[in-house]
Amino acid sequence: MFDPTPSTREAFRLPGVDRLRRLPGMRCLVEDLATFAVTAGAWLRREPVLHNVLLTLVADRLSGDVPLSGDERFVRVVDGGETVGAMVWTPPRGPLLAAMPVGAARTLAEHLVRAAPLVEVHGPVPAAGGFAERYAECAHLVAVPGTAQRIFALDAVRLPTGVPGHARPATTADRDLLVSWAVAFAAETSPGRRPVDLSGQVDARLRHGLLWLWEWAGRPVSTAWLSRPVAEVVRVSGVFTPPGERGRGFASGCVAHVSRHALDAGATTCTLYTDLANPTSNRIYQALGYRRVAEAAQWRFAPPSEVLIKRFASETDPGLTQTS
Repeated sequence: MFDPTPSTREAFRLPGVDRLRRLPGMRCLVEDLATFAVTAGAWLRREPVLHNVLLTLVADRLSGDVPLSGDERFVRVVDGGETVGAMVWTPPRGPLLAAMPVGAARTLAEHLVRAAPLVEVHGPVPAAGGFAERYAECAHLVAVPGTAQRIFALDAVRLPTGVPGHARPATTADRDLLVSWAVAFAAETSPGRRPVDLSGQVDARLRHGLLWLWEWAGRPVSTAWLSRPVAEVVRVSGVFTPPGERGRGFASGCVAHVSRHALDAGATTCTLYTDLANPTSNRIYQALGYRRVAEAAQWRFAPPSEVLIKRFASETDPGLTQTS
């Protein structure tokens, strides 16, 4: 690894990122789970859709549904006595940022560069970009764009028509199928990521009735996961239809049903994330009544030498490399 020259740093500078530096008095506080749930939790609940993943990460660990590993890190950014940012880090995934001013994100990056090496960061735009730029500067790395996502929200469902089959709650008899589908979903949406045991998440959701299946011709053909409500917001995730069953509207039917179920059960809003590179999912969710709220981004960190080699290879022969 080497410190890139000024010209190299400029070549990898992130477009459109506010150059705001850390504000005087802005600092990071590392807190235990219980403290963070109170201090940062109140601030996160001001934007419950944007911060739903962070809020559920905390709630699931407070409840014991997801046991603490000891590697988690809960960090709050304060300016004077006021909370201006927050982050939850649950390895092996990279840190997940709250929606915060770019200056707060940069302060957080300066804090984490002294703590441990990162391979990625996730969060709303533009906070994720501001963090990635500053972390890369401090760690002498290059920030490489990863998955770009869109956050959607819904408060009334438009049910699709003509979808064969029906929804039903998953049961323990479906556990092995659901675990295998969760693994397939993770491999498809996060290629190259180190596999994670998802059976605990499946078991926790089964206990609380948060897993649903779409059934057709006597067999499950699609699934969708729900989170427990936090600040009256429920997140839909884990939407998966095996490749051989796609194109019949099963995912639309399942997502519409679980969204209506969550609203009927008392949630005021449902939210979900889509991959901007997948036009099908973005289209079908909007057809159900989901509306765009914000953009989110993943950034990866790599040594400048590795990025330059990949760029040279792709420009010389595009077939030699894949986009990072």
